[in-house]
Amino acid sequence: MYFLVKTIIRRYNRALENVVDVRLAFSRLNSAAPAHCVAEWESAIEAAEIDRQSQPSAMDIMHSQIKSGQSLKEIAAEIMKEDGLSISQVADNGEYTEWLLQGFNLEDDQ
Repeated sequence: MYFLVKTIIRRYNRALENVVDVRLAFSRLNSAAPAHCVAEWESAIEAAEIDRQSQPSAMDIMHSQIKSGQSLKEIAAEIMKEDGLSISQVADNGEYTEWLLQGFNLEDDQ
Protein backbone atom coordinates (compact mmCIF):
# COMPACT_ATOMS: atom_id res chain seq x y z
CA MET A 1 0.00 0.00 0.00
CA TYR A 2 2.88 2.35 0.84
CA PHE A 3 4.33 1.98 -2.67
CA LEU A 4 0.96 2.67 -4.26
CA VAL A 5 0.58 5.91 -2.32
CA LYS A 6 4.15 6.89 -3.13
CA THR A 7 3.55 6.22 -6.84
CA ILE A 8 0.35 8.25 -6.87
CA ILE A 9 2.07 11.18 -5.16
CA ARG A 10 4.96 11.02 -7.64
CA ARG A 11 2.56 11.01 -10.59
CA TYR A 12 0.58 13.89 -9.11
CA ASN A 13 3.75 15.95 -8.67
CA ARG A 14 4.80 15.17 -12.24
CA ALA A 15 1.37 16.26 -13.49
CA LEU A 16 1.72 19.55 -11.63
CA GLU A 17 5.12 20.13 -13.21
CA ASN A 18 3.72 19.55 -16.71
CA VAL A 19 0.48 21.50 -16.37
CA VAL A 20 1.95 24.80 -17.62
CA ASP A 21 3.43 23.18 -20.73
CA VAL A 22 0.23 21.30 -21.45
CA ARG A 23 -1.92 24.42 -21.10
CA LEU A 24 0.41 26.39 -23.35
CA ALA A 25 0.35 23.66 -26.01
CA PHE A 26 -3.44 23.39 -25.73
CA SER A 27 -3.77 27.13 -26.15
CA ARG A 28 -1.54 27.08 -29.22
CA LEU A 29 -3.49 24.17 -30.68
CA ASN A 30 -6.81 25.95 -30.17
CA SER A 31 -5.55 29.22 -31.63
CA ALA A 32 -4.05 27.49 -34.68
CA ALA A 33 -7.01 25.22 -35.42
CA PRO A 34 -9.86 26.49 -37.58
CA ALA A 35 -12.73 27.87 -35.48
CA HIS A 36 -15.25 25.42 -36.93
CA CYS A 37 -13.04 22.49 -35.87
CA VAL A 38 -12.70 23.79 -32.33
CA ALA A 39 -16.47 24.21 -32.07
CA GLU A 40 -17.00 20.70 -33.43
CA TRP A 41 -14.49 19.21 -30.95
CA GLU A 42 -16.08 21.06 -28.03
CA SER A 43 -19.59 19.86 -28.92
CA ALA A 44 -18.35 16.27 -29.32
CA ILE A 45 -16.67 16.42 -25.90
CA GLU A 46 -19.77 17.93 -24.28
CA ALA A 47 -21.95 15.17 -25.77
CA ALA A 48 -19.52 12.51 -24.56
CA GLU A 49 -19.51 14.00 -21.06
CA ILE A 50 -23.31 13.87 -20.96
CA ASP A 51 -23.41 10.26 -22.19
CA ARG A 52 -20.52 8.94 -20.09
CA GLN A 53 -22.69 7.88 -17.11
CA SER A 54 -24.94 5.62 -19.14
CA GLN A 55 -22.43 4.73 -21.86
CA PRO A 56 -18.76 4.92 -20.78
CA SER A 57 -17.62 4.10 -24.32
CA ALA A 58 -18.80 7.61 -25.31
CA MET A 59 -15.50 8.85 -23.90
CA ASP A 60 -13.59 6.89 -26.54
CA ILE A 61 -13.48 10.08 -28.61
CA MET A 62 -10.82 11.27 -26.16
CA HIS A 63 -8.47 8.44 -27.18
CA SER A 64 -5.68 9.10 -29.61
CA GLN A 65 -6.58 8.50 -33.23
CA ILE A 66 -3.00 7.51 -34.04
CA LYS A 67 -2.79 4.10 -35.66
CA SER A 68 -1.01 1.68 -33.40
CA GLY A 69 2.39 0.64 -34.59
CA GLN A 70 3.25 4.01 -36.10
CA SER A 71 6.33 5.67 -34.75
CA LEU A 72 6.50 9.40 -34.10
CA LYS A 73 8.95 9.66 -36.99
CA GLU A 74 6.44 8.02 -39.36
CA ILE A 75 3.67 10.29 -38.15
CA ALA A 76 5.86 13.37 -38.61
CA ALA A 77 6.77 12.27 -42.15
CA GLU A 78 3.10 11.72 -42.98
CA ILE A 79 2.16 15.16 -41.65
CA MET A 80 4.96 16.85 -43.57
CA LYS A 81 3.86 15.03 -46.72
CA GLU A 82 0.26 16.20 -46.18
CA ASP A 83 1.50 19.75 -45.57
CA GLY A 84 3.35 19.60 -48.87
CA LEU A 85 0.22 18.43 -50.68
CA SER A 86 -1.99 21.10 -49.15
CA ILE A 87 0.18 24.13 -49.88
CA SER A 88 -2.15 25.22 -52.66
CA GLN A 89 -5.10 25.10 -50.24
CA VAL A 90 -3.64 26.84 -47.18
CA ALA A 91 -0.43 28.80 -46.83
CA ASP A 92 1.68 27.15 -44.12
CA ASN A 93 5.13 28.21 -43.01
CA GLY A 94 5.55 25.07 -40.90
CA GLU A 95 3.76 26.37 -37.80
CA TYR A 96 0.82 23.96 -38.14
CA THR A 97 3.13 21.00 -38.37
CA GLU A 98 5.17 22.27 -35.44
CA TRP A 99 2.21 22.66 -33.05
CA LEU A 100 0.83 19.28 -34.09
CA LEU A 101 4.16 17.59 -33.43
CA GLN A 102 4.37 19.33 -30.04
CA GLY A 103 0.95 17.89 -29.24
CA PHE A 104 2.19 14.41 -30.14
CA ASN A 105 5.25 14.90 -27.96
CA LEU A 106 3.08 15.97 -25.03
CA GLU A 107 0.87 12.92 -25.52
CA ASP A 108 3.96 10.70 -25.57
CA ASP A 109 5.20 12.31 -22.35
CA GLN A 110 1.91 11.63 -20.63
